[in-house]
Amino acid sequence: MALAAPPDVVFMDVQMPDVDGLEATRRLRRAGCSVPIVALTANATDEDRRLTVEAGMTGFLTKPIDTAAIDALLVDLRSVRAFETERNGP
Repeated sequence: MALAAPPDVVFMDVQMPDVDGLEATRRLRRAGCSVPIVALTANATDEDRRLTVEAGMTGFLTKPIDTAAIDALLVDLRSVRAFETERNGP
């Protein structure tokens, strides 16, 4: 679905049955998905954060989710995308 009609951002739960969020992210990236993917996890260690970055995730939020943290992350993502669009064109 993220490839058919790309959203502005994907919030990806890291711990899911069958295919975890790390593998799902790897698959999306290999398929050409370039939208920001934000990890949602209860695990907040540096190692967990490193694994999400290595999988291709763009951001990292811990559970329980803090709405102020989501707002700040979305502002950051919007700034990065605006810069990339300005630099590379639409």
